Amino acid sequence: MVNTMTPTKKSEPKPKESTSTPAPTTAAQAPQAPKPAAITAQPQPANKQLATVAKLKAAWTEKGIKLDQLTERQDGKFMLLQPTTEWPIVRVGPTGGIELPQIRSYARAWDAAVDGLAVWTKQQQRDQKKAASSAPAQATKSQSAPAAKPETPAIRKARKDAALETALA
Repeated sequence: MVNTMTPTKKSEPKPKESTSTPAPTTAAQAPQAPKPAAITAQPQPANKQLATVAKLKAAWTEKGIKLDQLTERQDGKFMLLQPTTEWPIVRVGPTGGIELPQIRSYARAWDAAVDGLAVWTKQQQRDQKKAASSAPAQATKSQSAPAAKPETPAIRKARKDAALETALA
């Protein structure tokens, strides 16, 4: 019977640590004065969400967008921003992440949030173009006769069998 409680490898004795103190150095060491902390000009925001909102506001003003009509709403843990009523809603998460729920696709959320109006109008133009091109196609389909059912292999076989039966009879 094998005893599983005892280790198979013998423990090696640990070397003893020396208790001697290092010899004092002959040269006197002058205590170094701590460096003064650098003073920052701008106060840091309380969290990442507020930092992202501040960065967005700065980017919008740099781009020349008037923030007079900016609406900021707190929706649970999300901050919803809308620079003007024409813009899509920009949602900033608690970790500073950006999302544009009204925009279906964008390569980078930051670029889409800064250029939100251009991205939004481009998407609306594509939607209008798609709706305009599909509307006449649907109208012509409804006016024409209903399409014939596609012929399945079972229907073809039944037709051939019927033709063979009539030929043999």
